[in-house]
Amino acid sequence: MPDLVEIAVPVAVRKTFSYSVPAAFRERIRVGMRVLVPFGSKLLTGYVVGAPRKEDVGHIKLKPVQELLEPEPAITESLVETALWVARYYFAPPGEVFRALFPAGTQVSGARKVSLTQRTANLLAGGLRPAELNARENAILDVLVQQQPLTVRELISRSSVRGAEAWIEALIAAGWIRADMHMDQPRVKLKERLGIRLLPGDRESFESLTQAQARLVSALEPFKEPVLLQDFLSFSKSTYSVAKALQKKGLVEIAPAQIQRTPVELAESEARDTIVLTVSQREMVMRITDMIRTREASRCLIHGVTGSGKTEVYLRLIEETLEQGGTAMFLVPEIGLTPLLSRIVVSRFPGQVSLLHSGLSAGERFDQWNRIREGGARVVVGTRSAVFAPLKELRLVVIDEEQDASYKQDESPRYHAREVAWHRIRQSKGVLIMGSATPSIETFHESSQSGSAAFFNLPERIESRPMPKVRVVDMGQEFRKHGKYTIISEALEEELKRCMARGEQGIVLLNRRGYSRTLLCRSCGHVFVCSDCSVSMTYHQETNSIVCHYCGLEKPAPSACSNCGGPYIHYAGVGTEQLESILRTLLPDARIARLDRDTARRRGAIRKTLFSFAERKLDLLVGTQMLAKGHDFPDVTLVGVVSADSGLSFPDFRSAERTFQLLIQVAGRAGRGAAPGRVVLQSFYPDHYALKYSQGQDYEGFYQKEIDYRRLMGYPPFRNLVQILVADKDSARASRTADRIADVLKRQVRTKASGPRPVILGPASAPIEKLRGNYRMQILVKSPPGFDATTLLQDCFAHLSRHKISTANVHVDVDPLSLL
Repeated sequence: MPDLVEIAVPVAVRKTFSYSVPAAFRERIRVGMRVLVPFGSKLLTGYVVGAPRKEDVGHIKLKPVQELLEPEPAITESLVETALWVARYYFAPPGEVFRALFPAGTQVSGARKVSLTQRTANLLAGGLRPAELNARENAILDVLVQQQPLTVRELISRSSVRGAEAWIEALIAAGWIRADMHMDQPRVKLKERLGIRLLPGDRESFESLTQAQARLVSALEPFKEPVLLQDFLSFSKSTYSVAKALQKKGLVEIAPAQIQRTPVELAESEARDTIVLTVSQREMVMRITDMIRTREASRCLIHGVTGSGKTEVYLRLIEETLEQGGTAMFLVPEIGLTPLLSRIVVSRFPGQVSLLHSGLSAGERFDQWNRIREGGARVVVGTRSAVFAPLKELRLVVIDEEQDASYKQDESPRYHAREVAWHRIRQSKGVLIMGSATPSIETFHESSQSGSAAFFNLPERIESRPMPKVRVVDMGQEFRKHGKYTIISEALEEELKRCMARGEQGIVLLNRRGYSRTLLCRSCGHVFVCSDCSVSMTYHQETNSIVCHYCGLEKPAPSACSNCGGPYIHYAGVGTEQLESILRTLLPDARIARLDRDTARRRGAIRKTLFSFAERKLDLLVGTQMLAKGHDFPDVTLVGVVSADSGLSFPDFRSAERTFQLLIQVAGRAGRGAAPGRVVLQSFYPDHYALKYSQGQDYEGFYQKEIDYRRLMGYPPFRNLVQILVADKDSARASRTADRIADVLKRQVRTKASGPRPVILGPASAPIEKLRGNYRMQILVKSPPGFDATTLLQDCFAHLSRHKISTANVHVDVDPLSLL
């Protein structure tokens, strides 16, 4: 058994740490376990990832593992290997990756707290002081007289003594103060309440029961498992004293029972009618089923137009996977897609589904994770983080709307769920399905050109329903016609009124929340910009405040200009809040609701709104991009998009692709039922190719235009990208650090012996130069496919470390989806 282990500790350091294993733990400690380890002056939850090489440790005296936090490994060795792969590929701290594998709030931590020993306290109380202490040591004792116990960090801060940590250790060694470890309990744990169950016994013992006791026993007999005591007593119209009397007789057991906190989305729903597959669907299911049965790792793209029945294909393949004894994962990009989707999946696989996403309460997420780990769920539905669900025998992963940017984590660890899923599928020899009407350029290229993924196509809607007719409205002409800026064009207004008159439903999308996107002074031209970010603040009428949508800074709405004091404040631009108000005025009899990040903050709001819309309690939905993807509302016949070109202004090479995808996706919500659909796109740039191909719903045409641009400019899939971002409150320091990093990288590239070399671009200011109080400098590494960028990064950061150049404010994003 190992006497040394390698531990991933959840700190922002790109390495694991070696610890010694006390003899008492050596027979029990295993890879995948959570343990308690000392780190600095704290105790932290660590994750056992293996054993270090003896030569790496040498004769260093290692700190010992303090405690095993569970009797068995919490995760499998394959999931440990996946986490280590994520850390290597995405150049992320291993401990941060492992923390992402577990539900939030389950980590255990502790800190050393320092207090006076009784002997020292008695001396000080009598006006005496320990002999031979210097002024710094006495200053530390004076702080503890005022308040104790204090953590080592608190004591260092309050004493203001230079080198305080060494003096604290000296006082501990001399016995004048003591340090004890204080543990913080995890914020989330199993929920328990008293339960009751019937014990096996001789029937003769029941003859002496009172009428009330006999009634309780009779009511308890149908239950094979413990039931909650309080609920059962209410159900059986009995009392606690009767139950207690039966416990004394040895006929029932009253003991703590675990409570499952089950999300409301997993409530049982009625089974749906069996859907008859089309010829294309049936052939696709058969071919992918053969791939699942071969037990070889494979992946495929299902490119199907909106409404072509991709979801039914997914469900049939999940069913086949379960019949083969495997488990399956179904990932969606938005929390807003999980309520309706989970209801469909639960109706198909009752009792076998678990849900994982950030909209769950901490307790619900903890219980769902445990249920998956213990084998109680064989199908997991969730968003990005669900890709780490502890499923065993994973044979199928479905990633719906695979092109969506929300599958990429925007903070450390910056992983992409699609790539993590592919790694897990390679381990388990299963199948990864990527589905979309508008796949990412990279995925479509892989499947249709390079052949590294199989390609399947669903070119028509179910029952040969027509695709919606798309009209692009030139808002420049609208302006010339009316002499002022209009938010709702004549064409969209007419279509909305007709839609409501027919008793049908509609969706209006504007991918910008708030009431007005910016405020400016008409007197001096001053724009109200966030003090911590180089972006304008958005006005929210509901709270009468201006808000930064990047850092969350919120201020009361101004009544005068902060620059010149003038009272003439102009509210420019429109957001979903104002759009909702305009539509309520335009359509006074329509039942309208808004769905964006502001309204979705209220717990259960997404589920309530979507269910109300699905049940025809609402006529019109107004919102941001969370309305665009995956929803199936058969009675929606009209979709309107206000400012369809707003995404084209972003200084990012993917801006056209994102705009095209959003417009095709939201257009696909129309005409999915018996009635045909219509779409109105409002734009000031109607001739842009993203709008042109959206109008024709021509993915292949857009792909050819975009792939030629990517090839010419050297962007993915022809080059791989790594973004290095330096963020610092001091702009000059950020610039110096970025210059040093770029110099090191360029020297390394120049000294590379042979083969294709990467190109180092920058440093330059990031498009959003200031964010959350930090000035940002950007370096871009463009490397040919197959180039080992991880080794380049490791060598660069090792050089920086040797030369004492701090990288605490340096963020690395491998395969970035945004360069803002």
